[in-house]
Amino acid sequence: MLKLREKIPPNGASDILKVSMATPFDATTKTLVDSGPEDWLRFLDLPFTSCQVIDSDLATVSTEADRLIEVQGATPYVAHIEFQSGHDGATVPERLLRYNGIAVLKTGKPTLSFAILLKPEADSPRLVGVLELFHPDGSVYLYFKYGVVRLWDIPAESVLSGGLATLPLALLSNLSGTTPETVVERMDRRVRAETSENQREELWASAYLLSGLRFNATESELLLGKVVAQMRESSTYQKILQDGRVEGVLQGERDALLRIGSRRLGTPNLSTRGIIERASLSRLHAWMDRLTEVESWQELLAE
Repeated sequence: MLKLREKIPPNGASDILKVSMATPFDATTKTLVDSGPEDWLRFLDLPFTSCQVIDSDLATVSTEADRLIEVQGATPYVAHIEFQSGHDGATVPERLLRYNGIAVLKTGKPTLSFAILLKPEADSPRLVGVLELFHPDGSVYLYFKYGVVRLWDIPAESVLSGGLATLPLALLSNLSGTTPETVVERMDRRVRAETSENQREELWASAYLLSGLRFNATESELLLGKVVAQMRESSTYQKILQDGRVEGVLQGERDALLRIGSRRLGTPNLSTRGIIERASLSRLHAWMDRLTEVESWQELLAE
């Protein structure tokens, strides 16, 4: 059998590139990347001259990965960003490897992959920044390096002084030395001074949705209720909220299928998980209805 093992590089985690995996907040984070890819490259401390989000011309890649940013500069490359908020962090390295390979195949460019963890529950001891695959004789046949960003370790000041497209992450960052109320006040000053009306709606709707990863509904309302109250009826705000809710329903159905199915059919492999992550709501419901009638994941997904 092939052996699978991971380890921290000899020089430690500092050598790792620093600063969808589909989640209930997938639509929100994708909107933020689309609105300011340059801000996300700066957040990841990556070099660039110009950049663009890869979308329609490489749709098969975009459906596999959360977001890909094509970067121009002295050495062109692709930045691959995955957002993680679920409890399946242990499978992130393999998924990053899969998406990275697809991106390289489709774009023909070197691809740098990053997992951005939105809350501590998304973390895993396996997320050390390196995935190694070994031959039976113990020699390494694949060495894959990826970046891991734990938002709760990033100082709030760094996010608050960064790009507008990453500003909604501030309430998920390290709030030591400040308060959530102060963070919202500083966000409000920047948003008022630097954005158009549509941009304001996008940023506050995203911040409101993402705040649910750290605060309960009452706390989020107390923190952000005043600044979003005037936007509640706007089409932009409602669309972002609706997209987030729809993705949340989808993720809930995926989680239920995987949880119940694992008890009956065993742990699904990465290919099976990938199929489930990309399935429609109607397909997920159909699989759930048939779960007690099949004996394997392969049989369940055959139709």
